[in-house]
Amino acid sequence: MKQWIKAVGTGPHGSRDLTVDEARKAAADILDGKSTPSQTGALLLAIRTKGEADTEMEGFLLEGRARLRTQPVPFPPLEALDIGDPYDGHIRSPSLSVPAALLASGAGLPVVLHGYSGLPAKFGVGHTELWEALGLPCVPVGDARSSLLKTGIVCLSQEVLLPEWAELRTIRQELGLRTLLNTVEKCLNPLNAKTMIAGYFHEPLASRLHQILRKTYPDHRITLVAGAEGAVDLHAHRPTRYHPHDDNPSGLPSSVSLPAAFPPLPELDPDPKAHARFVRDALLDRKHPHRDLVRRMAAFFLVAANRHPSMEQALKALPEEPSIRL
Repeated sequence: MKQWIKAVGTGPHGSRDLTVDEARKAAADILDGKSTPSQTGALLLAIRTKGEADTEMEGFLLEGRARLRTQPVPFPPLEALDIGDPYDGHIRSPSLSVPAALLASGAGLPVVLHGYSGLPAKFGVGHTELWEALGLPCVPVGDARSSLLKTGIVCLSQEVLLPEWAELRTIRQELGLRTLLNTVEKCLNPLNAKTMIAGYFHEPLASRLHQILRKTYPDHRITLVAGAEGAVDLHAHRPTRYHPHDDNPSGLPSSVSLPAAFPPLPELDPDPKAHARFVRDALLDRKHPHRDLVRRMAAFFLVAANRHPSMEQALKALPEEPSIRL
Protein backbone atom coordinates (compact mmCIF):
# COMPACT_ATOMS: atom_id res chain seq x y z
CA MET A 1 0.00 0.00 0.00
CA LYS A 2 2.89 2.36 0.61
CA GLN A 3 3.57 2.74 -3.12
CA TRP A 4 -0.04 3.78 -3.79
CA ILE A 5 -0.07 6.23 -0.87
CA LYS A 6 3.19 7.76 -2.06
CA ALA A 7 1.91 8.10 -5.62
CA VAL A 8 -1.23 10.05 -4.66
CA GLY A 9 -0.12 11.68 -1.42
CA THR A 10 3.30 13.22 -2.07
CA GLY A 11 1.93 16.73 -2.53
CA PRO A 12 0.92 19.19 -5.26
CA HIS A 13 4.23 18.88 -7.12
CA GLY A 14 4.81 15.17 -6.74
CA SER A 15 1.47 13.42 -6.62
CA ARG A 16 -0.04 11.66 -9.60
CA ASP A 17 -3.23 9.81 -10.42
CA LEU A 18 -3.30 6.03 -10.16
CA THR A 19 -3.89 4.17 -13.40
CA VAL A 20 -6.94 1.93 -13.70
CA ASP A 21 -4.82 -1.16 -12.98
CA GLU A 22 -3.08 0.47 -10.02
CA ALA A 23 -6.37 1.64 -8.55
CA ARG A 24 -7.84 -1.80 -8.95
CA LYS A 25 -4.84 -3.39 -7.22
CA ALA A 26 -5.10 -0.84 -4.39
CA ALA A 27 -8.80 -1.65 -4.01
CA ALA A 28 -7.97 -5.36 -3.96
CA ASP A 29 -5.36 -4.84 -1.23
CA ILE A 30 -7.93 -2.97 0.86
CA LEU A 31 -10.72 -5.49 0.36
CA ASP A 32 -8.40 -8.46 0.93
CA GLY A 33 -7.31 -7.05 4.28
CA LYS A 34 -3.70 -6.49 3.17
CA SER A 35 -3.99 -2.80 4.02
CA THR A 36 -3.97 -1.63 7.64
CA PRO A 37 -6.75 0.76 8.76
CA SER A 38 -4.20 3.59 8.83
CA GLN A 39 -3.07 2.86 5.29
CA THR A 40 -6.62 2.59 3.99
CA GLY A 41 -7.59 5.89 5.60
CA ALA A 42 -4.42 7.55 4.31
CA LEU A 43 -5.05 6.42 0.73
CA LEU A 44 -8.71 7.47 0.72
CA LEU A 45 -7.90 10.85 2.23
CA ALA A 46 -4.97 11.45 -0.15
CA ILE A 47 -7.14 10.66 -3.19
CA ARG A 48 -9.83 13.01 -1.89
CA THR A 49 -7.29 15.81 -1.32
CA LYS A 50 -5.67 15.34 -4.72
CA GLY A 51 -9.02 14.97 -6.45
CA GLU A 52 -10.56 11.71 -7.62
CA ALA A 53 -9.30 10.77 -11.09
CA ASP A 54 -11.45 8.96 -13.62
CA THR A 55 -8.95 6.10 -13.66
CA GLU A 56 -9.20 5.73 -9.87
CA MET A 57 -12.99 5.66 -9.90
CA GLU A 58 -12.94 3.13 -12.72
CA GLY A 59 -10.42 0.87 -10.98
CA PHE A 60 -12.39 0.75 -7.72
CA LEU A 61 -15.63 0.23 -9.66
CA LEU A 62 -14.21 -2.72 -11.60
CA GLU A 63 -12.82 -4.37 -8.48
CA GLY A 64 -16.07 -3.89 -6.57
CA ARG A 65 -18.11 -5.29 -9.46
CA ALA A 66 -15.88 -8.36 -9.66
CA ARG A 67 -16.52 -9.15 -5.98
CA LEU A 68 -20.32 -8.83 -5.85
CA ARG A 69 -21.95 -11.83 -4.17
CA THR A 70 -25.07 -11.69 -6.32
CA GLN A 71 -23.77 -13.27 -9.52
CA PRO A 72 -20.47 -13.76 -11.28
CA VAL A 73 -19.70 -10.87 -13.63
CA PRO A 74 -20.47 -10.63 -16.48
CA PHE A 75 -24.01 -11.93 -16.60
CA PRO A 76 -26.94 -10.92 -18.82
CA PRO A 77 -28.58 -7.57 -17.95
CA LEU A 78 -32.01 -7.72 -16.36
CA GLU A 79 -34.83 -5.58 -17.74
CA ALA A 80 -34.99 -3.68 -14.49
CA LEU A 81 -34.08 -0.32 -12.94
CA ASP A 82 -31.18 0.13 -10.51
CA ILE A 83 -31.44 3.24 -8.32
CA GLY A 84 -28.04 4.46 -7.15
CA ASP A 85 -28.75 6.93 -4.37
CA PRO A 86 -25.90 7.94 -2.03
CA TYR A 87 -25.53 5.45 0.78
CA ASP A 88 -25.14 8.25 3.35
CA GLY A 89 -28.85 8.94 2.95
CA HIS A 90 -31.07 11.95 3.63
CA ILE A 91 -30.76 14.37 6.55
CA ARG A 92 -32.96 17.28 5.46
CA SER A 93 -35.63 15.96 3.13
CA PRO A 94 -37.47 12.63 2.88
CA SER A 95 -36.68 10.17 0.12
CA LEU A 96 -38.86 10.42 -2.97
CA SER A 97 -37.10 7.62 -4.83
CA VAL A 98 -38.34 4.87 -2.48
CA PRO A 99 -42.07 5.66 -2.76
CA ALA A 100 -41.64 6.35 -6.49
CA ALA A 101 -39.88 3.00 -6.90
CA LEU A 102 -42.80 1.25 -5.21
CA LEU A 103 -45.20 2.85 -7.68
CA ALA A 104 -42.99 2.17 -10.70
CA SER A 105 -42.69 -1.48 -9.74
CA GLY A 106 -46.48 -1.64 -9.57
CA ALA A 107 -46.53 -0.39 -13.16
CA GLY A 108 -44.44 -3.38 -14.26
CA LEU A 109 -40.88 -2.03 -13.93
CA PRO A 110 -38.71 -4.21 -11.64
CA VAL A 111 -36.66 -1.97 -9.32
CA VAL A 112 -33.48 -2.64 -7.36
CA LEU A 113 -32.60 -0.52 -4.31
CA HIS A 114 -29.39 -0.93 -2.33
CA GLY A 115 -27.46 0.77 0.45
CA TYR A 116 -25.85 0.55 3.86
CA SER A 117 -26.36 2.45 7.11
CA GLY A 118 -24.24 4.77 9.23
CA LEU A 119 -22.02 6.22 6.50
CA PRO A 120 -20.45 9.68 6.18
CA ALA A 121 -20.58 12.41 5.24
CA LYS A 122 -24.29 12.88 6.05
CA PHE A 123 -24.94 9.82 8.29
CA GLY A 124 -28.54 10.12 7.11
CA VAL A 125 -31.45 7.75 6.52
CA GLY A 126 -30.69 5.59 3.50
CA HIS A 127 -32.55 2.99 1.48
CA THR A 128 -31.92 0.00 3.75
CA GLU A 129 -32.96 1.79 6.96
CA LEU A 130 -36.07 3.23 5.34
CA TRP A 131 -36.99 -0.10 3.75
CA GLU A 132 -36.85 -1.91 7.07
CA ALA A 133 -38.77 0.90 8.81
CA LEU A 134 -41.55 0.27 6.29
CA GLY A 135 -41.68 -3.30 7.58
CA LEU A 136 -40.06 -4.71 4.45
CA PRO A 137 -37.03 -7.04 4.72
CA CYS A 138 -33.79 -6.64 2.79
CA VAL A 139 -33.52 -9.89 0.87
CA PRO A 140 -30.70 -12.44 1.18
CA VAL A 141 -28.22 -12.26 -1.64
CA GLY A 142 -29.06 -15.72 -2.96
CA ASP A 143 -32.75 -14.84 -3.27
CA ALA A 144 -32.25 -11.43 -4.86
CA ARG A 145 -33.09 -12.23 -8.48
CA SER A 146 -35.96 -14.59 -7.71
CA SER A 147 -37.44 -12.08 -5.24
CA LEU A 148 -37.18 -9.31 -7.81
CA LEU A 149 -39.05 -11.37 -10.39
CA LYS A 150 -41.71 -12.33 -7.81
CA THR A 151 -42.35 -9.00 -6.06
CA GLY A 152 -41.14 -6.47 -8.63
CA ILE A 153 -38.87 -4.64 -6.17
CA VAL A 154 -36.03 -5.57 -3.79
CA CYS A 155 -33.71 -3.76 -1.41
CA LEU A 156 -30.22 -5.17 -0.85
CA SER A 157 -27.72 -4.39 1.89
CA GLN A 158 -24.05 -3.88 1.12
CA GLU A 159 -23.40 -6.17 4.08
CA VAL A 160 -24.54 -9.15 2.00
CA LEU A 161 -23.63 -7.81 -1.44
CA LEU A 162 -20.03 -6.94 -0.69
CA PRO A 163 -19.19 -7.68 2.96
CA GLU A 164 -15.50 -6.78 2.73
CA TRP A 165 -16.51 -3.31 1.49
CA ALA A 166 -19.08 -3.02 4.30
CA GLU A 167 -16.32 -3.77 6.80
CA LEU A 168 -14.72 -0.43 5.89
CA ARG A 169 -17.56 1.43 7.63
CA THR A 170 -15.59 2.04 10.85
CA ILE A 171 -12.67 3.59 8.96
CA ARG A 172 -15.06 5.74 6.95
CA GLN A 173 -16.88 6.86 10.10
CA GLU A 174 -13.59 7.84 11.70
CA LEU A 175 -12.67 9.94 8.65
CA GLY A 176 -16.14 11.46 8.60
CA LEU A 177 -15.73 12.58 4.98
CA ARG A 178 -17.07 11.62 1.59
CA THR A 179 -14.46 9.55 -0.23
CA LEU A 180 -14.01 7.72 -3.48
CA LEU A 181 -16.04 4.86 -1.99
CA ASN A 182 -19.18 7.02 -1.81
CA THR A 183 -19.02 7.71 -5.54
CA VAL A 184 -18.37 4.11 -6.56
CA GLU A 185 -20.64 2.04 -4.33
CA LYS A 186 -23.89 3.56 -5.57
CA CYS A 187 -22.89 2.62 -9.15
CA LEU A 188 -22.13 -1.09 -8.59
CA ASN A 189 -25.52 -2.17 -10.02
CA PRO A 190 -25.61 -5.45 -8.05
CA LEU A 191 -28.24 -7.27 -10.15
CA ASN A 192 -26.97 -5.87 -13.46
CA ALA A 193 -30.17 -3.97 -14.22
CA LYS A 194 -30.42 -2.75 -17.80
CA THR A 195 -31.37 0.78 -16.68
CA MET A 196 -29.33 2.70 -14.12
CA ILE A 197 -30.24 5.99 -12.45
CA ALA A 198 -27.68 7.49 -10.08
CA GLY A 199 -27.62 10.73 -8.14
CA TYR A 200 -24.84 13.30 -8.20
CA PHE A 201 -24.18 16.63 -6.51
CA HIS A 202 -21.23 18.36 -8.20
CA GLU A 203 -21.76 19.17 -11.87
CA PRO A 204 -18.05 18.86 -12.86
CA LEU A 205 -18.18 15.19 -11.79
CA ALA A 206 -21.32 14.32 -13.75
CA SER A 207 -20.03 14.14 -17.32
CA ARG A 208 -16.89 12.31 -16.14
CA LEU A 209 -18.89 9.76 -14.16
CA HIS A 210 -21.29 9.32 -17.07
CA GLN A 211 -18.39 8.40 -19.38
CA ILE A 212 -16.97 5.92 -16.86
CA LEU A 213 -20.34 4.22 -16.40
CA ARG A 214 -21.05 4.04 -20.12
CA LYS A 215 -17.62 2.45 -20.59
CA THR A 216 -18.24 -0.05 -17.76
CA TYR A 217 -21.84 -0.78 -18.79
CA PRO A 218 -21.82 -0.44 -22.60
CA ASP A 219 -25.20 -2.15 -23.10
CA HIS A 220 -27.11 -0.27 -20.40
CA ARG A 221 -29.28 2.85 -20.21
CA ILE A 222 -27.62 5.26 -17.77
CA THR A 223 -29.06 8.49 -16.40
CA LEU A 224 -27.47 10.77 -13.80
CA VAL A 225 -29.70 13.11 -11.78
CA ALA A 226 -28.70 16.16 -9.71
CA GLY A 227 -31.50 15.66 -7.24
CA ALA A 228 -32.09 16.72 -3.66
CA GLU A 229 -29.15 15.89 -1.36
CA GLY A 230 -27.26 14.31 -4.26
CA ALA A 231 -29.98 11.69 -4.73
CA VAL A 232 -32.15 11.07 -7.79
CA ASP A 233 -35.11 12.90 -6.23
CA LEU A 234 -36.70 15.60 -8.38
CA HIS A 235 -36.66 19.04 -6.77
CA ALA A 236 -40.09 20.20 -5.64
CA HIS A 237 -39.59 23.90 -6.41
CA ARG A 238 -37.29 24.14 -9.45
CA PRO A 239 -36.15 22.19 -12.53
CA THR A 240 -33.84 19.24 -11.86
CA ARG A 241 -30.66 18.81 -13.91
CA TYR A 242 -29.97 15.38 -15.31
CA HIS A 243 -27.68 13.68 -17.85
CA PRO A 244 -29.84 11.37 -19.96
CA HIS A 245 -28.72 8.15 -21.58
CA ASP A 246 -28.50 9.82 -25.00
CA ASP A 247 -26.42 12.70 -23.65
CA ASN A 248 -25.15 15.08 -26.33
CA PRO A 249 -21.41 15.33 -27.06
CA SER A 250 -21.15 18.67 -25.26
CA GLY A 251 -21.88 16.95 -21.95
CA LEU A 252 -24.40 19.64 -20.99
CA PRO A 253 -27.25 18.41 -18.80
CA SER A 254 -30.94 18.47 -19.61
CA SER A 255 -33.59 19.39 -17.04
CA VAL A 256 -36.89 18.05 -15.78
CA SER A 257 -39.43 20.85 -15.34
CA LEU A 258 -42.54 20.15 -13.32
CA PRO A 259 -45.85 21.74 -14.35
CA ALA A 260 -46.06 23.64 -11.06
CA ALA A 261 -44.01 24.20 -7.93
CA PHE A 262 -44.85 21.92 -5.03
CA PRO A 263 -44.77 22.94 -1.36
CA PRO A 264 -41.34 22.60 0.26
CA LEU A 265 -40.62 19.11 1.46
CA PRO A 266 -40.78 18.70 5.23
CA GLU A 267 -37.58 18.65 7.25
CA LEU A 268 -37.60 15.36 9.11
CA ASP A 269 -35.57 14.11 12.03
CA PRO A 270 -32.92 11.54 11.00
CA ASP A 271 -35.26 8.82 12.21
CA PRO A 272 -36.17 5.99 9.80
CA LYS A 273 -39.67 5.77 11.33
CA ALA A 274 -40.36 9.43 10.53
CA HIS A 275 -39.20 8.91 6.95
CA ALA A 276 -41.34 5.78 6.67
CA ARG A 277 -44.42 7.76 7.79
CA PHE A 278 -43.83 10.24 4.98
CA VAL A 279 -43.57 7.42 2.43
CA ARG A 280 -46.81 5.80 3.58
CA ASP A 281 -48.68 9.10 3.67
CA ALA A 282 -47.44 10.23 0.25
CA LEU A 283 -48.49 6.91 -1.28
CA LEU A 284 -51.79 6.25 0.49
CA ASP A 285 -53.23 9.70 1.25
CA ARG A 286 -54.73 11.03 -1.98
CA LYS A 287 -54.77 14.58 -0.58
CA HIS A 288 -51.10 14.55 0.42
CA PRO A 289 -49.33 17.71 -0.89
CA HIS A 290 -46.47 15.67 -2.39
CA ARG A 291 -48.44 12.76 -3.79
CA ASP A 292 -48.24 14.13 -7.34
CA LEU A 293 -44.52 14.83 -6.97
CA VAL A 294 -43.92 11.19 -6.01
CA ARG A 295 -46.00 10.07 -8.97
CA ARG A 296 -43.96 12.24 -11.34
CA MET A 297 -40.81 10.69 -9.89
CA ALA A 298 -42.23 7.25 -10.70
CA ALA A 299 -43.16 8.40 -14.22
CA PHE A 300 -39.62 9.70 -14.70
CA PHE A 301 -38.31 6.22 -13.80
CA LEU A 302 -40.60 4.62 -16.38
CA VAL A 303 -39.47 7.03 -19.12
CA ALA A 304 -35.78 6.55 -18.24
CA ALA A 305 -36.27 2.79 -18.50
CA ASN A 306 -37.83 3.23 -21.95
CA ARG A 307 -41.19 1.87 -20.79
CA HIS A 308 -43.10 4.94 -22.01
CA PRO A 309 -42.17 7.74 -24.43
CA SER A 310 -43.43 10.63 -22.27
CA MET A 311 -44.12 11.59 -18.67
CA GLU A 312 -47.81 12.04 -19.47
CA GLN A 313 -48.19 8.49 -20.78
CA ALA A 314 -46.14 7.11 -17.90
CA LEU A 315 -48.36 8.86 -15.35
CA LYS A 316 -51.41 7.15 -16.82
CA ALA A 317 -49.74 3.75 -16.40
CA LEU A 318 -49.11 4.14 -12.66
CA PRO A 319 -51.32 2.36 -10.12
CA GLU A 320 -53.15 4.41 -7.53
CA GLU A 321 -51.30 2.59 -4.75
CA PRO A 322 -48.29 0.27 -4.58
CA SER A 323 -48.93 -3.45 -4.91
CA ILE A 324 -46.81 -4.19 -1.81
CA ARG A 325 -48.67 -3.79 1.48
CA LEU A 326 -47.10 -1.12 3.68
